[in-house]
Amino acid sequence: MDITSEPVIVNKPAGEIFNFLKDFNNYRELMPEQVVRWESDETSGRFTIRDMAEIGMRIREAHPDDHVLIGSDGKVPFEFTLRMAIERKGDGQSVVQVFFDGEVSPFISMMARRPLTNLVNHMAERIRQLHE
Repeated sequence: MDITSEPVIVNKPAGEIFNFLKDFNNYRELMPEQVVRWESDETSGRFTIRDMAEIGMRIREAHPDDHVLIGSDGKVPFEFTLRMAIERKGDGQSVVQVFFDGEVSPFISMMARRPLTNLVNHMAERIRQLHE
């Protein structure tokens, strides 16, 4: 299942956005309020979605001013990646977009598509808000 956020324009240079996204500790600020029991270090984290499963994630790649790739880590309901794409826009602006790719069954896909779409859009919008 592939899900793409709406692109958001951030009034900061790509390098500043990249530096924020390459530290997994900062991802707590991107999560919705349903995320509880957050634990993280610079490259990985674990959290629980209220009344649901525990999720582990780890930064797999970090390409300056371009993207940060995060993959599922440990015991998770399904394997997935999140790609936080950063594009230089000029005039000190960047375009940020979040891409989700998960290996889910058609049944899970029907149930999870809407919440995951909301999540990637929320994350992109939080990046914009935090860098105003």
